[in-house]
Amino acid sequence: MGLAIGVGVLADLVNDDPSAAKKIEGELAYINQVISEAGLAPHQEPRQFAEQLITRASLTSFPYSWLHYLRRFAAHVMRDPKWVPYPVEPHEDPASDPVLHQMYRQMVSHLLCHSDSEGYYFPIEFDKIFFDQSHKLRGGALGSSYRLRDELVQLAEALEISLSADGEINGETVRWLSEQRPLGPPFAIERLVWFALFEAARLSIAHNTAIVFH
Repeated sequence: MGLAIGVGVLADLVNDDPSAAKKIEGELAYINQVISEAGLAPHQEPRQFAEQLITRASLTSFPYSWLHYLRRFAAHVMRDPKWVPYPVEPHEDPASDPVLHQMYRQMVSHLLCHSDSEGYYFPIEFDKIFFDQSHKLRGGALGSSYRLRDELVQLAEALEISLSADGEINGETVRWLSEQRPLGPPFAIERLVWFALFEAARLSIAHNTAIVFH
């Protein structure tokens, strides 16, 4: 079992699995009620697209633990932008990193403060993360695709990922990221997870579709 990151999920399920599509529509309706009460416009999830949503990421699913490698890296950069990165030791659990726990407690990062295994990011701009105390929201927290993208862009330099002035990646960088291997150079896992999330955020914003962790 592992984390799968999807976009356009409802459109995929409408024909393939109507019962699963109905369940997602119910979850989206509840989230829209929550954000509408907070003064945000509801999100209308597309049931079809004029074109196929194609990610450039080499992986869109991986072990749950991989997400913590990127979160641990992000937490250190958030606390100290001049942090000199050092990799997780083989015997260490990145989820137990004290800096990660310190930054998580601030409850401001859309990358850090989200379920490891399920839930949504909406293509809506908001800063404050929505936490659901009623346990009706899958994953317990709703993030913004825009804020997720912004946080990923802020990590790019520390991960040695080249971005253009407008925050995009070129073909050469796409190839380099796709060639990363978990047992390869330091921070390969962090880069692979970064790329999967970056692509999900890009497609989410461009096509007005939610990111789904499942």
